[in-house]
Amino acid sequence: MPSILIIGAGLSGATLAERYAQAGSKVLVLDKRSHLAGNCYDHLDQESGIRVSNYGAHLFHTNSQEVWDYVGQFATWRPYQHQVLVKVGEQLLNLPLNLNSINQFFGLNLPNATAMKQFLAKKRHHLKKIDNSQAYVLSMVGPELYEAIFANYSQKQWALDPSELDASVIKRNPVRFNRDNHYFTDRYQALPEGGFEGLVARMLKHQNIKLQLDTDFFAWRQDQDLSQFEQIFYTGPIDQYFDYAFGHLEYRSLDFHFERHEQDFYQSTGAVNYPSLEYPFTRIIEYKHFYPSANPVKQTIISKELPTWDGEPYYPVPRPRNHELLQNYQAEAKKLEAKGIHFVGRLGTYRYINMDQAVAEALKLFKRLTLC
Repeated sequence: MPSILIIGAGLSGATLAERYAQAGSKVLVLDKRSHLAGNCYDHLDQESGIRVSNYGAHLFHTNSQEVWDYVGQFATWRPYQHQVLVKVGEQLLNLPLNLNSINQFFGLNLPNATAMKQFLAKKRHHLKKIDNSQAYVLSMVGPELYEAIFANYSQKQWALDPSELDASVIKRNPVRFNRDNHYFTDRYQALPEGGFEGLVARMLKHQNIKLQLDTDFFAWRQDQDLSQFEQIFYTGPIDQYFDYAFGHLEYRSLDFHFERHEQDFYQSTGAVNYPSLEYPFTRIIEYKHFYPSANPVKQTIISKELPTWDGEPYYPVPRPRNHELLQNYQAEAKKLEAKGIHFVGRLGTYRYINMDQAVAEALKLFKRLTLC
């Protein structure tokens, strides 16, 4: 009989499953979907040979040597440095904002970081309290860029004004005082050959791991004695586990509109953001930039992302209302630790974390529990 139960076959669940299996435990992994890898699942489009992410772009980047060494066991990695553009009027500006985008937006020729800081010092608002995304942007770059890039994008992405969102949302993309157009600055930036589907499949390929797809945990557990498991790891929405006892936490989802185009490329980079309200979508992803086509066909695939409250939960919404609810759920989750039940991952902890953070936290939890 398995001694470890893991709900969710994404990166958090796969990391825990692999570690426990290597340590000699029998592991049962459940997932409600018909595939593994969670939201980073991708597939190879047979017509074009392009690898397409089913749930939006997923790009691996980390500064952690431990995480990099760990995932390196399960895939051959190819370097990839992401670049993002944002469409403002007829201009395409670099994100995060840097010296190039400031010069382009304002029609300037600032030569260096010192000149950029001096220029923005005249634009930015000097605020005493910076506790939301609006205040943070205004304090960094001033009202023109806030209105052009951040105000409407936030309204579309979160259905909230930036003043209602934690500053942590915008701080994920800090202003840079250089000409680096790359989106991430991590030491390691790469994509797994064979995609994230292949990566997770290899993580779960162990004789001690049993993977059971198309299985809804909440229906499944009604006929099970969960006390048979020494440890249980749950990676789904934390409020759902407790049957929404304190109310529903808010999650934003995405409606993906995929398009196939008979041309080499649709846009100049993998992601272009569209903050203007004249576009219903927030960004366009072109997958061919991530994984070049293996077929010699003149074709590309894009997806337009339309945020919605319906559908799969993707993004926890960081604002005071949800922080208060989360404290109640965390208190209940804390009580269950003594019974060997743990909440992990983006949904299980209701935190906006990256893939490498999901792996790192799963590794840390495994070490803590096995060293006890």
